[in-house]
Amino acid sequence: MRIFINTYGTSLKMQDGLLSIKYEDKINKVPIGKVKTIYLTKSVHLSTDVLYACLEQGIDLMITERSGAPVGRLWNNRFGSISTIRKNQLDFAASGHVTSWVIDQLSEKIENQIDLLFCLLTLDEPDETEINRVVEKMRSIIIRMSESKEDHISEAAARLRALEGQAAKLYFSCINRHLPFKYQFSGRSRHPALDMVNSMLNYVYGILYGHIESALIKAGLDPFIGLFHRDEYNRPVLTYDVIEPFRPWADWTVFHLCTNEVLDDVHFQIENGQYWLQGDAKRILIQHFSDFFDEVIDYKGNRFSRMIHLDKAAQQLASFIQNNAPGPESGFITSHK
Repeated sequence: MRIFINTYGTSLKMQDGLLSIKYEDKINKVPIGKVKTIYLTKSVHLSTDVLYACLEQGIDLMITERSGAPVGRLWNNRFGSISTIRKNQLDFAASGHVTSWVIDQLSEKIENQIDLLFCLLTLDEPDETEINRVVEKMRSIIIRMSESKEDHISEAAARLRALEGQAAKLYFSCINRHLPFKYQFSGRSRHPALDMVNSMLNYVYGILYGHIESALIKAGLDPFIGLFHRDEYNRPVLTYDVIEPFRPWADWTVFHLCTNEVLDDVHFQIENGQYWLQGDAKRILIQHFSDFFDEVIDYKGNRFSRMIHLDKAAQQLASFIQNNAPGPESGFITSHK
């Protein structure tokens, strides 16, 4: 169970083994053993008993920005494994065989974006020719990425980022043309969001960042040792690496709400052209996100909820690094597939 507390003035305390959540005169009580993650925003009050319970139960307590992005977390002082895996992670990050893993991640992301585009064909009056044209261009980008597999990531990174950007531009442009007019946007705007769609995308990506960072820690990996995103000082860059294939899943939760015209301008606070989700909009988006990510699906030959697939991705990366980090006599493989 994931609990989102984003209403100012809400208080949390422990009472007879239950997490008591109070806002004004309303109180909800939840068995603490069923809670996996608690997301908090500013001006929420909680007792130290809640902190102790989170530490004892291994509950991830996350502090988030207004946009939904995590800014900090309460976590116990134990990683998910001994330090050997993090030493291997450092060795692997410096090796010449990171590129193929990065290309696999980006290729998987583009394939998942393509899957989402094909979902548009189920809508009324689809422009099948346009979607197929965009998909063909995106698949050609995957082929061009694969040409860099033998290069060191330091040499390939700039080219891969450029190709990834081209695919993203094609993808969002195609999505945009199929949205109702009031949701159409000029492009990605991150911090701050300049329209309703980007405000929603930023928020669901924030939830996704938090979960993947937790999954990496539980798998024994250091989120701050990146493989592709290496240039951002003091940021959990490995989280950005691992999140890539799963962004289209988060995208779907936003675009589905847009195609059904669930939210409107009244659900956002608009300040100097910047869009911020209001309380009701957050609740709708979080519920839609949770329902979608709790759905059990077949993915890569395994049947789990989408949220469990995120955890499995972190575990698989940890295993891959352990098996392929360079050592005095170790060899390499060039792909995890």
